[in-house]
Amino acid sequence: MAITVEDIEQKEFAYKGAGYDPYDVDQYLDQICDEMVAMKDRIDALEAELAKAKREAEVATKAVMPVQPEVVRTAAVPPVGQASQTLESILLNAQKLADGAVEDAKRRAEEIVKGAQDQASELLDDAKEEKATLEKSVEAMRSAAKDFRKELLTLIDEQKSLLNSKLTLFED
Repeated sequence: MAITVEDIEQKEFAYKGAGYDPYDVDQYLDQICDEMVAMKDRIDALEAELAKAKREAEVATKAVMPVQPEVVRTAAVPPVGQASQTLESILLNAQKLADGAVEDAKRRAEEIVKGAQDQASELLDDAKEEKATLEKSVEAMRSAAKDFRKELLTLIDEQKSLLNSKLTLFED
């Protein structure tokens, strides 16, 4: 069963003898709660950032879908002197410019998509790394809490044993 922040905040320990200072125990548990809340907030922020990057990558991918350029076909114009040659040359140059512009737009779109994908991948890797670090921290805290509980129970048993042995001194 996972321990929640609320479980830690609401945990009450029974008083037995001269055990640990309840104020110190409460303060330590409050610190654990604060750290768990901060880690949860960081995980939520990283997941939101990752989702945003994925959405941006999808939008960028959809925005640069390949568009087939419209091919301008020129009708065979019978040569009518210098003017027809000039018009034919202008049309050929315009077609070359249009083809070049389309190729340039495709190249730039591919660069934008690649950049967005790289950025999304980097954000995902960072988020995974952060998650692993946070999971290790949580596991270390759980281990420390387990060790603390074990030491506390041992100390309580020792105190109980001492109290029981001293009671026999005063009995008939």
